[in-house]
Amino acid sequence: MAKLLGLNETASIEKNFRKPDDRYSDFIDENYEFSEGFEGGNWRDPKQVKSIAEMVACLESNPDVGLDARVLAYNPETKQFGMKRVGREEFLEAYKNGDQNWQGVELREGGVDSFATDGDSGTSGLIGQDFVPLLGGPFYKNLYFYDYIKQANAAFYAYHHDPIAHQAVNIIKDFTLGRGFRVDSDNAAAMAIWKAFEKANDLQGQMDKLATEISVNGEVMVWKLPDDQAKIVQVPYTNQPNPRAIIPRVRLLDATVFWEIVTVPEDITNVLYYVWVAPTQWQMYTGLQGENSVVPSTKFIFQTIPADQINHYKVNAFSNEKRGRSDLFSVLGMLKRLRDCVNYSLVSLQKQASWCIDTTIEGSQGDINAYIQDQASLGTVAPAGSEFVHSAKIKREYKGVEGTGKGGGSVTFEWALSCVAAGMGIPISYFGTHLSGGQTRASAITATEPVAKRFEARQKLYEKIIQDLWDYLMDKVGINADCEVTFPEIITADRSQKLQDLAFAENMKWFSNERVANMIAKEFNVTDYIYEEEQDKIKEDPASPIVANPLTAPAPKLPKQDIPDVPKPTSDITSSEKTDIKDQEYE
Repeated sequence: MAKLLGLNETASIEKNFRKPDDRYSDFIDENYEFSEGFEGGNWRDPKQVKSIAEMVACLESNPDVGLDARVLAYNPETKQFGMKRVGREEFLEAYKNGDQNWQGVELREGGVDSFATDGDSGTSGLIGQDFVPLLGGPFYKNLYFYDYIKQANAAFYAYHHDPIAHQAVNIIKDFTLGRGFRVDSDNAAAMAIWKAFEKANDLQGQMDKLATEISVNGEVMVWKLPDDQAKIVQVPYTNQPNPRAIIPRVRLLDATVFWEIVTVPEDITNVLYYVWVAPTQWQMYTGLQGENSVVPSTKFIFQTIPADQINHYKVNAFSNEKRGRSDLFSVLGMLKRLRDCVNYSLVSLQKQASWCIDTTIEGSQGDINAYIQDQASLGTVAPAGSEFVHSAKIKREYKGVEGTGKGGGSVTFEWALSCVAAGMGIPISYFGTHLSGGQTRASAITATEPVAKRFEARQKLYEKIIQDLWDYLMDKVGINADCEVTFPEIITADRSQKLQDLAFAENMKWFSNERVANMIAKEFNVTDYIYEEEQDKIKEDPASPIVANPLTAPAPKLPKQDIPDVPKPTSDITSSEKTDIKDQEYE
């Protein structure tokens, strides 16, 4: 890293930081200057240098510019790396000469691959050179923005281009979310409002995307739109409509657009605001939106969002880390090696399937040229039944690739896939490869049991997300009500046996009939089951066993009748006399 120092320089300050709220004015730098440097770049200006080449050109053209750099130096004799601080002159000399010793520095563009890809430079990914910070604490453990973006991009690529990574993420989502979730509550008014809220926000669809994104990105952010907004509208352009809604709206945000989560330094749970810096998607066609409102092709968003508007959830992070890590984080390097193993093996097999014709001609160069011209007119592969006519001076032989073996890589594939399965905590049989053969239903369920707790933990996170939205909605409408969130089972048990167990629990008075009925409705995936309404329909249905069959119907309740008091019969033998009679029988 290097910093250019402009001598006797006065910086121009541009105020383009939009304040969202006066409550956060103490935390906003009014003199903040932001520049992407994509347009209008000038290598003569130290502030606009973007590469080593431009940095060198700037230093050489402007003697008044100084340099303070810390670079990675490499000693080829001891095979060691180390940090070296260099100044202006030493930097220029190292760039020109490329001395590879401790006195000089070899300068290279690019950085260090943190995910063990081939051809990396630095201490990451090399055997026996694992990085461990010398100092502890959250300063060295946090995944800062550029590292977070790097892992998010690598995980995004793996999910969309790597079949094993794609399957791993989908396995987690399918096991934990399945057909969706269900929310129940004893408060009818609260349930009616929740159903309207769930439908207006398409929560089932958003939760499906959330399950994928939290696994790939390691975190998700749910924005509770302020001021009754129905759509996201940030820094509206001229006459841009801003639709409003009666039902509150929540939106799932891309976590990678947030450059910073600003907190009190010593307590990351005390979040002040979120900084959103990113261009929107680009669109070719634009037009009018409303009256005299032109839709731009793209917008650049630079905005802060108050902390109370964002519900932030993260996984695979320590207690003092602001950003989460992808479920694929620990296996990204192994996934690349797995892809390389398959690609190299396929190339080897492709070479084995290749063939060629070796032709020997005893003649002059003119004879050879004539033969080549003749064969070029026939095409690469001769059709079946072709006849070749030539003299004994020409010899044609079909040649195959020699010394390639059988392609290999099978053992390497098993090792790499085993590492991926272990890192993800998913049984290797679930990936649907040739290593998944011979699995029975019993063995599949048994293989799922160790990872079931991990899936249940993810379901617990989903439950918290939905519960937070429930509390937010109930607080908005002023209703005090609780809810119960239900997800599909991790391991599907035998339904018949489960129904028998529920019936037994009801007969033993462990569960009420209403609770058992609701559980059975969930088992049959009935999403609109209401116990009271169902019982009323059963009583009114003439085909119902309770109505149609009097033998199975409950006994009717008879009205109470006045029963005259009947005197109890008395005996002339007293109790003491009865005792004497019993004693005489035993003598």
